[in-house]
Amino acid sequence: MTSGNRHSRQQRQRGALGGVPSEPVVDISDLAHQAEQLEVRIQHLKTGLSHLVQLTQAQATPAAGQEHQLAQAELARLEKDVECFELDLANRFFTWQHLREPFWQAVRYGGLGLVVGWLLHWLVRGS
Repeated sequence: MTSGNRHSRQQRQRGALGGVPSEPVVDISDLAHQAEQLEVRIQHLKTGLSHLVQLTQAQATPAAGQEHQLAQAELARLEKDVECFELDLANRFFTWQHLREPFWQAVRYGGLGLVVGWLLHWLVRGS
């Protein structure tokens, strides 16, 4: 590759403003930590789903006698585990981080609407 071709390629890579293209800097330890957290979440999800399957199977098959009492205790434990699992999933999906932008947009445009409404009311009353 000639030096002229190399120079023109470098100019194209810099972009329209002449700046160096920004590349995200990622630390390997951060990636490893995120991968571990993802594995923990996946394992928690698998455990929760298996408890849910066990709960539906236990509810479908009735037991008799002492087995009935043991089945009821196991059913109560599974229901508690499934409830905790569902609550954990709901908490992961609905966080303040996901609601922050729509909340502030509602505040911004709601406030703007209130001010415009007061202004229109003042103009109508003044006439």
